Amino acid sequence: MKSHNLIRIAAATAATVVIVLFAGTWRTARPVQAQNNWANEDSLVRIGFQIAPVPLNLRGKDKELVGLGSYLVNAVGDCNGCHTGGGPPNFNYAAGGNPYFGQPAKVDPTTYLEGGSDFGPAVPPIPGVYPPAAYGDYVGPDIIARNLTPDKTGLPEGGHTLADFKKIMKTGIDFDKLHPTCTSPAPVPTPTNCIPPPVDGALLQVMPWPTFHNMTDHHLEAIYEYLSAIPCLESSPDPSNVLHNDCGNPKTGKSTTPPDARRKKKGGSNGL
Repeated sequence: MKSHNLIRIAAATAATVVIVLFAGTWRTARPVQAQNNWANEDSLVRIGFQIAPVPLNLRGKDKELVGLGSYLVNAVGDCNGCHTGGGPPNFNYAAGGNPYFGQPAKVDPTTYLEGGSDFGPAVPPIPGVYPPAAYGDYVGPDIIARNLTPDKTGLPEGGHTLADFKKIMKTGIDFDKLHPTCTSPAPVPTPTNCIPPPVDGALLQVMPWPTFHNMTDHHLEAIYEYLSAIPCLESSPDPSNVLHNDCGNPKTGKSTTPPDARRKKKGGSNGL
């Protein structure tokens, strides 16, 4: 399963490079390539709405950004390939909708972007190379893909602001500080859930933010707007689990508090 997910990350990263490289072409060469639908952002917006695998809440949203964001998330970046909550044999696909089994592709909306994929440690053990000798065979916690769906405030990834999101995508900062760099190997690796150096635990591991940081603000804003329009998935009922998402009143599905732009606190697990 871990190798399956790593292959998906590599594919998503390569695809993202393609869209970043051609972003300028779409915007500056539109008149010359008017017949080419792929060069027309309006076409990408339409495709985005066509391929969105979940119902979208467009109230108060910029529809053009939502459509473009869907295209970037679902046709280019394959974000759900890593951030799905599904497991084998279908992973991010619904039962009977696994294209690798020769079936018509259908994404499972019940696990869409709710997180949970296990990528193993940030750096696997390499004899004589990693981890440093003082840590023995300790390589740190497994990296778990996080829940990207909005919480009851309507903000993506459980309550991150647009400014937070841009900083995450451009710098890789882990606001949740789930896997800090170890400061000491003995008597036990400290602090809890730490990753041995030289890994910088303040940064998200596995997630290809070093590639995503090349994206334009326009594209990042589109992705953020789309993620704010998808359904909230609680993922884990345990509030201490990083995958837990507070979707509001379970009876009504509505928030019990006014929208709040402050980021929700998480803890107790690890993720990317």
